[in-house]
Amino acid sequence: MKLLIRDFVGSLKERNELDAILPDLLSEAGYTVFSRPGIGTTQFGVDIAAVGPDEDGERKVFLLTVKPGDLTRQEWHATPQGMRASLSEIQDVYIPNRIPPRYRDLKVVICICVGGDIQETVRDALTAYEKANQTERITFEEWNGDFIAQLVLSGLLRERFLPDELRRSFQKSIAMVDEPEVAYAHFRELAITLKCAVGDSKVKRVRAARQLYLAVWVLYVWAAEADNIDASYRASEFAILLVWELLRPFIGKKTKDSRAIVRALEQLIQLHIRISFEFLETKILPHVKNTFALSAAVSSRHYADVNLRLFDLLGRSAMAVIWVFWSTERGEGTATDTQSEKLAELAHLIIDMIGSNPALLTPLKDDHAIEVALCALVFAYTRADRRVVADWVSQSSLGVGFAIRTHSRYPTISQIYRDILQHPRERTEEFRKTALPGSVLLPLYAVLLAAHRRDDEFEALASLIEQKLPDCTLQFWLPDERTEDALYEGSEHHGSALTDISLADGPDALLEFIWEATEEYTAFNELTCMRTGYWPIMLIACRHHRLPVPPQFWIQIARSMRNPDQENG
Repeated sequence: MKLLIRDFVGSLKERNELDAILPDLLSEAGYTVFSRPGIGTTQFGVDIAAVGPDEDGERKVFLLTVKPGDLTRQEWHATPQGMRASLSEIQDVYIPNRIPPRYRDLKVVICICVGGDIQETVRDALTAYEKANQTERITFEEWNGDFIAQLVLSGLLRERFLPDELRRSFQKSIAMVDEPEVAYAHFRELAITLKCAVGDSKVKRVRAARQLYLAVWVLYVWAAEADNIDASYRASEFAILLVWELLRPFIGKKTKDSRAIVRALEQLIQLHIRISFEFLETKILPHVKNTFALSAAVSSRHYADVNLRLFDLLGRSAMAVIWVFWSTERGEGTATDTQSEKLAELAHLIIDMIGSNPALLTPLKDDHAIEVALCALVFAYTRADRRVVADWVSQSSLGVGFAIRTHSRYPTISQIYRDILQHPRERTEEFRKTALPGSVLLPLYAVLLAAHRRDDEFEALASLIEQKLPDCTLQFWLPDERTEDALYEGSEHHGSALTDISLADGPDALLEFIWEATEEYTAFNELTCMRTGYWPIMLIACRHHRLPVPPQFWIQIARSMRNPDQENG
């Protein structure tokens, strides 16, 4: 395990990687971190500053200057940002002026942190420098990759928090990054057991959140090395949900533990966004405008494989844009014209993806309503070209309608892969009743057509359902009082179905019916992720656990789009 972690540490870059995990490792090891890495600020050689017990038991100030990889002769003194210059700045400026008054009487340990090793070519110069500058108050320590790997292990395995079988799960997850399904299964087992072991202990909850964050980091770096980050994407998504579950008892509190677990969540979200965009920018966006490029990249001749994979990519792309929109709206990004243009550009790349891959116009699963809803939210949030979006909705609804009328590849409720491959096994009315006894996709199309004022297509869809699907129950999923305790881990049997949906009375009546129903269901607004402003967590829970996106997310938008002057409350 230590060799595995050692390779992970050695591969980290300084900015936003090695210096991102070190503060949490120090906190987990019992240090109090009072200065973290900053961007755009003068740090005078210190990347991280903390207070804690030294090996001799005495409380001291630890000042860390961080460099990635090996420390070479060039990085020792060849540049103004070299290690030697940083050490001099620490002694000349930081120690006299930047250490908080409450710590100024403590001894100081300057830590030279490198992700790899200190090369022999620089060893003598470094040793001579340390001897020349060491005083009764100031000493030096060298933290190389082995030392930091041990810190990582102490964070992951402190007090044998992970039993042997879970350590093996972690190793298997990393070893199988080329097989994302297998790697994710092992990570999921690790994460769930880790979460279940915390009980009511607040300290253990914080520790588990940090351990999950570190575990995702290790998996991501290993996966990136293998050029297959699919497992780390899914792992980071699930880890966010579990950390939110760990965080829930801290909501509304301002304790040290609550701040620590919120920080772990924020870092995990940023890591997930990073993984999402690395995946998008390297695997998806370069090919979205090339007709059939992504479809061909699935490397399967079977239509079902192409359809399932493309809708998965569509959902991931939409969620990446939603996270950026959320970050901007809450102030983590800057709501500038440039930012808005970037969001609009991303939205249009999703439109290009749909236009270049016709399989995305005909969902093969009814729960692809999740991806359709996420895209609709992206287009609404980014104010994408409504005509283009309306054309997409119209083409897709007409394509699904044609498939239903001809008994071809219409959506099915089945989640069994073999059934989906063979769908439809029979081209009969009787089989269609079993394959599509209910639908969340069809009423969603109706809502989107109503919102975009495509009334002719709305009437065509209503006519189709009346003639060909009279026994199909149109429905939406609504959270209920059980959802809060079941949503994030993916437990079953929660939520309510909104049924009795009819298209017969026209678009306006449909929107009003849904609006009135959502006004009666208050459990949605009581969900902790909604109350606290972390609403994308609800959306990734829906995508990850295959739950329909609740209509509360889009019904107000749909009403205002159809009737811009209408007051939605």
